[in-house]
Amino acid sequence: VFNLQNIFQNAGVLSGFNGGVGVQLPLNAEMSLRPTLSVRRTSNPAVVTTTVTTVMDMTTTTQTLTRPSPTSTFGISLGADLLRRLMTGNLSPYAGVGLMLDVSTQNTFWRDDITTMNQVMVRNDSSTSFGFGGRGILGVGWRVHPHFLLFAEYAVNLVFVDVTADSTSAELTVMGAPPSTSKSNSSTTRVFEFSTGLSQGAALGLVAFF
Repeated sequence: VFNLQNIFQNAGVLSGFNGGVGVQLPLNAEMSLRPTLSVRRTSNPAVVTTTVTTVMDMTTTTQTLTRPSPTSTFGISLGADLLRRLMTGNLSPYAGVGLMLDVSTQNTFWRDDITTMNQVMVRNDSSTSFGFGGRGILGVGWRVHPHFLLFAEYAVNLVFVDVTADSTSAELTVMGAPPSTSKSNSSTTRVFEFSTGLSQGAALGLVAFF
């Protein structure tokens, strides 16, 4: 099983990666077990834009810093789904249930020495999440070849528990003065929270039969 998130609704795919791979093991003519591994990564670093303006033979150069948040993300998910075909034939809907384990991180880092003269601001934030939950699946598969099947599916997720640890750090340096640093740490725990993939579009993929 190969999966790539729908690029029409997730532009981050173009600046990173959001996909996965798995093995679909047939249990009988209608049921199958699908262990999966999914990986996602995005990169959106701070960008300095330089603008040059010329008026009456006088040239002015200005710089601006775009400070996105986050500047990078990474996540990995393990899943195990039990699927059942609802019809026979080359085009068939299917439904299933599954369990999932997810670990993800996101970071925000930038250094701004151009916005304010004689001042340097450094931001370094990070967040790490660990989640465990279940999901219900509804999809449709199209057997386009004896060895290949295309599928599209949606999922409704139930997070049993999700623990997030956040760390923030900001350092301000003004010329002639020692750096001023502020740091904080926090954690958040969520239990039994629903989420759906409807707003994110379907997960599209390919099954290769060997």
